[in-house]
Amino acid sequence: MATGQISAVKLEPVKPAANWETGPAPSLHQSHILVVDDDSGVRETLTLLLTAAGYQIAAAKNGFEALQKLKAKIPTLMMCDLDMPDMSGFELLSIVRRRFPAVPVIAMSGLYPGDTVPEGVIADAFYSKGQQTPPGLFRVVADVLRRSASHVRSHETAPAPIWGQWIGTDNCGTEHVLVPCEECLRSFSVAVRTTATAGVYEARCSFCGAEVQYISGHEAADHTYKSVVFEFFTKRRNACPAE
Repeated sequence: MATGQISAVKLEPVKPAANWETGPAPSLHQSHILVVDDDSGVRETLTLLLTAAGYQIAAAKNGFEALQKLKAKIPTLMMCDLDMPDMSGFELLSIVRRRFPAVPVIAMSGLYPGDTVPEGVIADAFYSKGQQTPPGLFRVVADVLRRSASHVRSHETAPAPIWGQWIGTDNCGTEHVLVPCEECLRSFSVAVRTTATAGVYEARCSFCGAEVQYISGHEAADHTYKSVVFEFFTKRRNACPAE
């Protein structure tokens, strides 16, 4: 749960939902929105606000539950928190873009200012929790719904990069992510710079040589990830490489 989320649960400005400046989204009552957030207060507040605005809402408390709901029913739009345990929003958005490209998504977080989608986040729009009023939320949702057709076309023509799961730091201080290869279906370890900025990277599969595009997960690392995976990939490295 990100810092600043508590201010996202203010309820008093609900009334402007029916009369905000940009007008209602097309096919309002047919728009089904899936809200994914590990904070129950945020889930309940967004559900209340968006339901009052006329949308049909489903909610999930984590990425795994969200994927189950996506399999059961494809939503018109998904709103996803970036800062969740077990499966981060960064990872979930990468999976959704690859498996459900017809679903436009709005990333949410209280860690990033402004309304620009953060670098390395696979989303069509961004909602900064705690920094916007409900009318601002409704504008973001309505805008994404209006442009959903163009979003879907861009998703199909530009496949999403694979999520590179952070697996650990070796004795030399080098961080590693685990990247799956789409060609041979094997996973391989990639060393990343600790100073690397968020974004899309390329690596060559150590098994089949295929070029793989991936997003490094070391910045949003879940440090409870099983250390045995990292040990498997580093157990044969007995010394640091020469400078």
